[in-house]
Amino acid sequence: MTLHPTTSRRRIRRGVLSFVSVAALALATAACSTGGSSGASGGANEITTLSLYSADSPAGKWLNAMADEFEKANPGITVTNQFVAQTDLPTTYGKSVVAGNEQDIVMTNLVGDPTTWLKNGATVDVSGYLDQWGLSDVFSDGALKAWTTSDGKLQAFPLEGYNWPMWYNTDLLKQAGFSAPPKTWDELIALSTALRADGVQPFVVGAADYPAPAVLTLVALTLLSEDDVTALFTSGDWGGANGQKVIDGVLQLRDAGVFADDSAGLKYPDQVAAFAAGKAAMLFDGSWGYGNAQATFPQIPVQLGGFPLPQGSPVAKPVSFAGQSTGVWISPNGQKKIDEVGKFVSFLYQPANLAAFVDLGYISPARDGYLTLDESALPPLNVASQKELPSETTVYQPTYNILSPTVTSAFFRASTQAFVAGSTAQQVTQSLEQAWQAQ
Repeated sequence: MTLHPTTSRRRIRRGVLSFVSVAALALATAACSTGGSSGASGGANEITTLSLYSADSPAGKWLNAMADEFEKANPGITVTNQFVAQTDLPTTYGKSVVAGNEQDIVMTNLVGDPTTWLKNGATVDVSGYLDQWGLSDVFSDGALKAWTTSDGKLQAFPLEGYNWPMWYNTDLLKQAGFSAPPKTWDELIALSTALRADGVQPFVVGAADYPAPAVLTLVALTLLSEDDVTALFTSGDWGGANGQKVIDGVLQLRDAGVFADDSAGLKYPDQVAAFAAGKAAMLFDGSWGYGNAQATFPQIPVQLGGFPLPQGSPVAKPVSFAGQSTGVWISPNGQKKIDEVGKFVSFLYQPANLAAFVDLGYISPARDGYLTLDESALPPLNVASQKELPSETTVYQPTYNILSPTVTSAFFRASTQAFVAGSTAQQVTQSLEQAWQAQ
């Protein structure tokens, strides 16, 4: 899953940090739905966006460049971009919805609070605009399916897909006596022991951040069938046989020295920094990191793959994740100026403009043949991931995407406990079961 630090917007305004409950959002949206579109929403000829990218990130620079080019091509219409950290965006947007001055377009992921936006009236169904805006032939069937609700409503236009594999520093593996990434837990433990003997941390996890639940889910999918993991995440029965199997598996790997010593205190940027500095040999990171890898640590030889399998695993190949992440949502205020918003959204998806986004290293949501891409211009890891991961790994969508927003948030915090040295299965079980009580 993309995660950037909070930053200021393209012109002014900053995000607001506090929690707005789903119930309050639903009620406030209904109460404010007839209000004017002043404030953050801008005037009739101003399009406002709110996105999880940072202004100085490749995606943020792309969005600002698109805004500038669009304004030149459409005199009289201005575009104002606001950028805020992914973790803060739902609150920032929720508060603006309550005030009735929400941004016209929102760019964020389909996880947590945003999964409730459409049914609560905080965003609108965009399925009717596919044909109207000439976008019906842009997206792959899989991308549209991921963003479509069970009753056939399209929550947002897909913008960014992702894959999320293991990263292996092959130089460090060779120094430890391993010519290839591990395929089994026994090989993973043996590699970790050898790496530690060389003074290298094995698998660094930013377990004080979203990598903790991701790795826990990854381990679960090597031990249980996808249906069993889905049932576990639906029930939250971590004290049951399957829940205990997953917890015992994570603790087995932790106690065998697989995870870096300080993982429980690290966040996502810390895990990337440790891997980039050659202090850790293994990392679980997504396609949102490929461009950064090329730009900041091209000297590290990386082989992508899946997470190794325990004996008796229900799958035959190491496990990786893939799916859809960022989409382009339309707000009620955006619907009030739908002609202008439609022009800008359509502009973003013009082949040359979308190709410029994909060239930054992002996974395209487009159908085959829509874009003409120069592989030599893409980050090498981006190209390798799309060629190798589908055939060499068992690919799942992260199961925790099915959780409610409140449970998702609590699960993210509770998962850290599993990476704390010395924590017991009982303590981890209690922490996870309490997280599910949040629903």
